Amino acid sequence: MATLDHETLLGIVRNRPLLAVELLRAAAFVGEGEPADGEAIVLRFPWTRLTGTEEPALAARYREIIAAARRTRANLGESMFGELIAFVNARIEEGLHQTDLAAETGVRDWRAEQDLQAKRERVAYLESVLLDDLYLAVEEHTQAEHLLKLEASAYSWHDDYQDDWRA
Repeated sequence: MATLDHETLLGIVRNRPLLAVELLRAAAFVGEGEPADGEAIVLRFPWTRLTGTEEPALAARYREIIAAARRTRANLGESMFGELIAFVNARIEEGLHQTDLAAETGVRDWRAEQDLQAKRERVAYLESVLLDDLYLAVEEHTQAEHLLKLEASAYSWHDDYQDDWRA
């Protein structure tokens, strides 16, 4: 049976995400009784014969496109998403302050506190993706953008909410 080390697998996921998805999908359906020799793998995965001399050039071009997209997203992250994250965090703090004031009067809303704590953790994760570049694929960054805008949409009634933050 052929094995991949961690670094090789991570390289495939970063540089050839569609191929990685196909390999993982196909590997999930490999039966225990199947032979693991090279010909059986080629028969099971016929696209392995479709390699050509232009593949390194295509891979290099793909990496250039991804690098350019990362730079664009980093610039966008610093400008728009920094403000949006600060806005959502300020609303979370206001909500927590209100629950503390209510608790002083003897009415403690544990559900609201837990919801706000969970929201704080979600926003912290989205911040790590959007501002700290903690993502492998540009698609993950795009999803994080959308999720942050959805979190902010709960506060669309607020005076500081901006229309370009709409999801």
